[in-house]
Amino acid sequence: MSEPSGVDDSADMAILPLPQAAFRAGRPGVRQVTCGPSAGSDTLQGEMDPKRKQAARTSLPFALAAALAAAAFAGQGCSDNRLPPRELPRAEEQRALPRWYPEKPWSEQGGESQVYIEGKIVFDTNKATIRPGSEKTLETLLQFIKEHPEVTRLRIEGHTDAQSSEELNQSLSARRALAVADWLVDHEVESDRLIAVGFGESRPLGPNEIAAGRSENRRVEFHVAEVNGRPFLGQDPYRGGLALEVLSLEQRKQRAEQAAQLKAPPPRKGFVATGDEIKPVPVKPRATSEAQEGEPPAPSAPAKESAPPRDGGGAAPAGGG
Repeated sequence: MSEPSGVDDSADMAILPLPQAAFRAGRPGVRQVTCGPSAGSDTLQGEMDPKRKQAARTSLPFALAAALAAAAFAGQGCSDNRLPPRELPRAEEQRALPRWYPEKPWSEQGGESQVYIEGKIVFDTNKATIRPGSEKTLETLLQFIKEHPEVTRLRIEGHTDAQSSEELNQSLSARRALAVADWLVDHEVESDRLIAVGFGESRPLGPNEIAAGRSENRRVEFHVAEVNGRPFLGQDPYRGGLALEVLSLEQRKQRAEQAAQLKAPPPRKGFVATGDEIKPVPVKPRATSEAQEGEPPAPSAPAKESAPPRDGGGAAPAGGG
């Protein structure tokens, strides 16, 4: 039996198994389709014996011809259909890193007041409590203060996002800045060298509409306010905002004791059992009241007639004789 003249013996289509390189590239599920003389000779011709191959060609001659025609029409010959490699974003398209990373050394000649410290100080939500994990950043800041005695005053700035009201955010940011200052005072930093200021949501770094921007806005910054007792760069050491007084460790203890005394209730007198006692009870005498108004006075008792006086002062004679 002769083969149909419309089928080329050397033109076979082979569906290759998924190569291992696709798995290594991290793109599973991409199937390669190759066609041409090399594909048929390397795969089907090497795996099938001549009789089985002849039977397959006689049963599906037109299907193979249609598949070859479609492949030739679509791509001018079959080729590798793997996904193109993804291009890396350009440098100008990459997102800028936060301003506090990486660590940048400060110098008086640099002309910049901000002290860049690697890491970030985080707090509990809506609170001024420093969360665990911020110790490394705090210790780096403490080391900077010890290594730069010429920095006589350091301004600690607190910033928040815009999730709440402006008044609440400003108060919260100031209390967070004060919490960082108190931590430094607890580690033997003079309170006179620290300024705690809160700016709330007034100085954002990113958009408050997205979570990443709000995360960048919740931060604590450090700025050199005075060098050798003089304002650095001629600027106001406080730079506006809400400033809170930084107390020494002794002053904080005294205020805590005073606050505890004010909140404590007055002492109660203890009950002392005395047993049965008889105590005199003073009773006021009832005072005689005047005659009631509108009533006539009570009649007085008649006076007794007095006896006439006797003459001579003696008794009268009994009769004449």
